[in-house]
Amino acid sequence: NAPVMVANNDTGSANGLIGGVAVTNVLANDTYNGAPASLSTVKLSQSSTDNPNVTLDVATGAVNVAPNIKAGTYHVEYSIEDIINPGSIKTATATITVTAPVMIANADNGQVNGVTGGTAINNVLANDSYNGVAATLTNVTLTQVSTTNNNITLDVTTGAVNVAPGTPAGTYSVVYQIE
Repeated sequence: NAPVMVANNDTGSANGLIGGVAVTNVLANDTYNGAPASLSTVKLSQSSTDNPNVTLDVATGAVNVAPNIKAGTYHVEYSIEDIINPGSIKTATATITVTAPVMIANADNGQVNGVTGGTAINNVLANDSYNGVAATLTNVTLTQVSTTNNNITLDVTTGAVNVAPGTPAGTYSVVYQIE
């Protein structure tokens, strides 16, 4: 009789911005004749993937995620084939969760003379982060959501909060988002 093979499904995750190894070795939970499956007992192959940037390395068993992948859930189907009994094949699926980069937007404070107006905050992104590094206009999109006074606006091309001349004294808020 041919040895009994079992291919079990796998799960893993990777950050969509930087990519990386989502599963170290899909064979880690598979068996061959009651023992752990290995590349010396089975031939590993990728059957399909629903994202060409999420792939199986058949030389190591690793599921790799390329950098700059949209967040979501992806599937890599693979098969193991008995080396000494070609044609004896089992399949499994590695389900990979690609996570979005972590973005942190922190509150800012500024002031300016309302009579003359000017820039109250030079750049609202100065204390924000994108995946652990400084948020900039090259790695995030800046949008003004609302303002409590139409004389106070966010310049989305620079990150500056500007106050128009002749703005009455008071405390106002500008709400922004980064994505």
